[in-house]
This record gives sequence, structure tokens and C-alpha cells, in this order.
Amino acid sequence: DNHDIISLKLYQLTVERTPEEEKRDREVFLPVVDNLKLPGMEAPLEPMSGLALFLIVFFSLVAIVFAIVIGIIIYNKWQEQSRKHFY
Repeated sequence: DNHDIISLKLYQLTVERTPEEEKRDREVFLPVVDNLKLPGMEAPLEPMSGLALFLIVFFSLVAIVFAIVIGIIIYNKWQEQSRKHFY
């Protein structure tokens, strides 16, 4: 069944409380989640160690050189094929 809410009546109760009662009620009614991780509140990342940074840079350079060598080989093969055509 579907039900529509037509109206609401809200009342605010003002109660005089002693500071001791306020403290007791606050401890009871305030929910606490100790292990809740809010978005944007992640712990900062640790900086990389020198060895990890060296390995990343080294293997990146090796991959770039490898790609350049493969590119040169493919380009030379393409040049050879284009010279063999007789027009």
C-alpha cells in the first residue's frame, strides 16, 4: 500500500536540566562510531622509499627505451617496404 503524509505537527520541548543531567544524557544519546572513515579524511600516504622510487624510474626508462627501439625497427621496415614498390 502507498501512504501519503499530508501534514506533520512538531513541538519543541524546553526542559531545564542540571549540568550533571546534560552530561549523562549526552553520553547516552550521542552515537559514536570509532572506526568510521569519512570521505576525504583518509590518512596521508607514506612517501616512497628511495629504492622503490629508483625502481619505478629505472623500469619506466627501460620501457621508454624499449618502445623507442621497437618504433625505430618498425619505421625502418616500413621504409624498406616503401622503397621496393615500382611505380
